[in-house]
Amino acid sequence: MTQPEPFSMFDADQLAACVQCGFCLSSCPTYETTKLEEHGPRGRILAMRLVDEGELSIDDPEVVDSLETCVQCRACEVVCPSLVQFGSLIETARAEIAERQPPRGLAGRLQAVVLWLVTRRSLVRAGGVLLAFAQALRLDRVLPARVRPARRVRLGDTLRGYRLPPPGAPVRGDAYLFRGCVMDGLFRDVHRATAQVLAAVGYRPRFEPAPPCCGALSAHGGREDHAHALAESTIAAYAGTEGPIVVNSAGCGAAMKEYGKLLGTDEARAFSARVRDLSELVTPQEVAARGREVGLTLGYQAPCHLRNVQRLSDEGRALVAAIPGLTLLEPDDEQQCCGSGGLYSYLQPSFGDAMLARKDASLRRTGAQGVVSANPGCAMQIARAGWEVHHPAQLLARSLVGAQQQGPSALAADTFATIQPDDLAG
Repeated sequence: MTQPEPFSMFDADQLAACVQCGFCLSSCPTYETTKLEEHGPRGRILAMRLVDEGELSIDDPEVVDSLETCVQCRACEVVCPSLVQFGSLIETARAEIAERQPPRGLAGRLQAVVLWLVTRRSLVRAGGVLLAFAQALRLDRVLPARVRPARRVRLGDTLRGYRLPPPGAPVRGDAYLFRGCVMDGLFRDVHRATAQVLAAVGYRPRFEPAPPCCGALSAHGGREDHAHALAESTIAAYAGTEGPIVVNSAGCGAAMKEYGKLLGTDEARAFSARVRDLSELVTPQEVAARGREVGLTLGYQAPCHLRNVQRLSDEGRALVAAIPGLTLLEPDDEQQCCGSGGLYSYLQPSFGDAMLARKDASLRRTGAQGVVSANPGCAMQIARAGWEVHHPAQLLARSLVGAQQQGPSALAADTFATIQPDDLAG
């Protein structure tokens, strides 16, 4: 048997930094599923080393399985004593695999269609409208359970454009709300709530510019060139603007905060420094002092890319916990991944289902009425287990805007002020 030629593609310093201690294993949801070394960070890094040394080929089916089954939650980075940047290593590996072995079959077609759609906002929105119609008429039940969205999409939310609420306090400046692809098509109600919250604490929210996609799905799928192009397009769209770029999707926020690493330019690093999660602009003190009561008991699910990449899980939890009358419960699973991972739950269904089952069980042990999560993929995944999932922005708007408007109609569309045409988007 011919030995494969050495192929150096990984960061040698990062590979060498891993001391194979195994601290990462208990944090890894795929290792917890199979208890096999090849499905944990330590085994995956060993495989990368052997590929770099020429002992294995990146085309080896066992190597491909090891690297492709990673959900890219990056929980291993949080506990690693050597500070190994596993995320960049696994993205390098996935890019090489995708170039050598482009995804084929149903999985390949699904990935290709999704990555084509995310750059076409009108089609994503049309899909949201069709889904809302189908759900209203219960026609969505003809779809296979795995691809049938569990989250209910209201037709009114998909058809209404964006209107900006008036600032509720002395204006702190413009805040540019990143609309993205899936969020704009299926979670427009979350965008409206986010704008209300920003206005309530004194920002002037803006829905434009509106680049179509941050590139996170492309990066996770190994489509490096596509991810670079979308990152460059997003940066260019905000040229000439000043102020924070607010992202209410944990995965998008994580990707955009790493544009500096992805592109390696000063422009990209400056852009990333402007990206802010909502929990970085609103304080628990503001919510506690000004909010009205929201009588719910919810389990907190920290999206992986908020917790492990942006390192904002505590801030997000504290912000929601500050809402008067709301009881927030912590599951006992140490906030392991729910198994969504962008397209992961569709491409790796056995792993995705196992992770969802563990997440569902841990949430049910809390006795919560529902779940709060700040990521669309997590919301759709957890909804498959029968949970009502709230975005933090919706709960904050219900509290802060309700306090200002004195009534449940505060969240209705007619509470928005009339604005100039350049602030509107379809």
